[in-house]
Amino acid sequence: MGINIGNGNKIKNSNIVENAEGCLPVEKKRFYDKHPWISGLAISFIVGFILLFHFWEYIINWIEGWF
Repeated sequence: MGINIGNGNKIKNSNIVENAEGCLPVEKKRFYDKHPWISGLAISFIVGFILLFHFWEYIINWIEGWF
């Protein structure tokens, strides 16, 4: 027993199988998705460099003045 779909027309651009190789589009991964450790270290170094600046002392003193 076979399955008859339509009147002999061909089905185009459809995914009948859910998990077949090559049928589903491949998502492009961003750099952060490929290399999370490298991205984390880079962000840590950037934040550490910003925190080295002298003006943070004034902000810390202002926050400590509230308590």
